[in-house]
Amino acid sequence: MSVTKPSTYRVFSLALLGVALALAACGPRPPTYGEVAAQVPPVSADRARLFIYRDYEPYESLSRPYLYLNGAVIGISEPGGVLYRDVPPGVYLISVDSYGIYPDQFKTVQMTAGQTYYSKITSLRSWVSGSNLMLNSEADTFVVVLVDAEQARREMPAMWFFGGP
Repeated sequence: MSVTKPSTYRVFSLALLGVALALAACGPRPPTYGEVAAQVPPVSADRARLFIYRDYEPYESLSRPYLYLNGAVIGISEPGGVLYRDVPPGVYLISVDSYGIYPDQFKTVQMTAGQTYYSKITSLRSWVSGSNLMLNSEADTFVVVLVDAEQARREMPAMWFFGGP
């Protein structure tokens, strides 16, 4: 019984097909916030706006935890992504799913009509870590950080935009 080696052309064709399928599965990328910022309408006088964003840190965490306002899901924290929500004025607890618990992890904000607020989700992957024999493990810990408008306007334009209300 003889074994034949596949031709270089065939191997190359199969590899190219695999790459094409992988790219097609990814679908189109969302626009960056910088590309659509001019199209985002201003916050209405009877609402408050909250932007939530997160840096793209592939070595920290690529998890996509749910975001909450007063316990209601408002979106997903995408690595390298930004979203906003317009809400009635009031007091809101901004929180995110997290395996680990961290001091002052979530933030309460008094939002007033016509104002815009910014928060950033940070990952502290090594906050909960341990080892058992030969297994090392780390669990995602996410923290809500309130940021000023100047910092947010510097950081958000290159991030993928995942929409508003």
